[in-house]
Amino acid sequence: MNFKRILAVVLAAIMCLGVLASCNQGGGEETRPPEEQIGDANAGNFKSADYEGNEFTFLVIKHSDIIKDYYGGAFIDSEAMNGGKVNDAVFTRNHAVQQKYNVDIVEKSEVNGDPAQILQSYIMSGDFVFDVVYGWGYKLGACITENYLGDFNNLPDADFTQEYWSPSTIEDLTVDDRLFLSMNEISMNVLDWASFLFYNKTMAENRNIEAEFGSPYEMVEEGTWTYDKFLKMVQGASADLDGDNAITRNDFFGLLDGNGVGSGALQNCGVYYTTKNDDGSYELSFYSEKTLGIIDMVHKVYSNDKYVKDFEDIWNEPGSSADGFDDQWQYARSYFATDHALFCGGSANITSEQAFRDMESEYGVLPYPKYDVNQENYNATLDPLASVFALPSTERADIGSWERTGIILEYMAYKSHEILLPAYYNEVLQGQRMDDDRDHKMLDIIRNNIHYEFADLVSITSISDTITNMFKKPTMAASTYTRSQKKMINDLDDFYSKVIALD
Repeated sequence: MNFKRILAVVLAAIMCLGVLASCNQGGGEETRPPEEQIGDANAGNFKSADYEGNEFTFLVIKHSDIIKDYYGGAFIDSEAMNGGKVNDAVFTRNHAVQQKYNVDIVEKSEVNGDPAQILQSYIMSGDFVFDVVYGWGYKLGACITENYLGDFNNLPDADFTQEYWSPSTIEDLTVDDRLFLSMNEISMNVLDWASFLFYNKTMAENRNIEAEFGSPYEMVEEGTWTYDKFLKMVQGASADLDGDNAITRNDFFGLLDGNGVGSGALQNCGVYYTTKNDDGSYELSFYSEKTLGIIDMVHKVYSNDKYVKDFEDIWNEPGSSADGFDDQWQYARSYFATDHALFCGGSANITSEQAFRDMESEYGVLPYPKYDVNQENYNATLDPLASVFALPSTERADIGSWERTGIILEYMAYKSHEILLPAYYNEVLQGQRMDDDRDHKMLDIIRNNIHYEFADLVSITSISDTITNMFKKPTMAASTYTRSQKKMINDLDDFYSKVIALD
């Protein structure tokens, strides 16, 4: 989306929310959005239908019973408007869909269950009264070979070329000409769990980082933001603040990273685990001299705890305590928020954490760097835990049809692009004081270059396990690959043979 268009829509959304707030000063929750938010000049471009007030149901499979569904977000349904930007956008979008199609959008939640067992129980009971499944990615991926999921290509009115369908998912996740998993902008998971870097601008200025190494924002826009430059900044930033001749959590380090081995660098550098063949099957494709070079380059920096701290480094230091935090991951990330790291690997969802909301320094977002200036695009990978969409393997028994599902999803995704996306940008950026135009541009770059790692999302773990081990021990990377090659190939072939055997 054009940046000026996003900004205009964001400002319009803010104005509408301001009107709503002023009309609701007497207290209580609004239950209907303003008419100007519901109206749609482009509604005539979508099929007309009247579904007689029947339900259109999302089966939402949550990983826990905590209020915040950590990998799904609150993007499917909203009971009422409450002043929250994303909540009110979800409510407004659903109301628009309901008004156009005379249909009731319903979220049916299942908590703390395995998707395969949940879907099997519904199928066996005959109580298959939902239209779409939304749940954590790699566990839904494991349901494909159980014949519990349907093909999105059965939806005659869904236009997967539209940007609100995240077209990269179509290419990345199609197998045997069938699309069992997908993402669209009904959910903001396409950004909420996309990998990128947080950048502490205040500390960069205080420590003269950009004077020495240049502005990463300018490098991104010029196409010169590469791993070589990124790693030099990581090394150059670290400083022993307390003079004890060691870099600990109380000092300043270049990067705070989740796993500390940097294995995501392969995908960032355009090296993907698998390649799709003409027949729809997949084959291993990540091993090469380039891969070995990336592993060696990254390991030299990531393995030195003077420059890079992983979360376990923070947890395991004497005196560390996660008391007062929801979990130890939030505790570890708080060290970025309290000015102990120049960069922090993460995704947009963590901006809601208290430490980020309380952060005094100015920070922003950046895509992970490219391999070199010849690489065409920056890449962002979706976490395989993040919830994605799937269809049940059969049409809903009572009132459903593939045509109905396609018509509603198409319009709902479109309205999300129009209403929810700018509200999400506003909440993530302006809500966290990231009102720098450059950060809007960076989020656009990230959103437009999402990559789904096929093998991870269908639970072929042998490949990612092998790659992680190669990054941990670069001198043994080649032999590690050789030892694991047969199993990785067998796992891919086994998955594909089960898919083509499906009805």
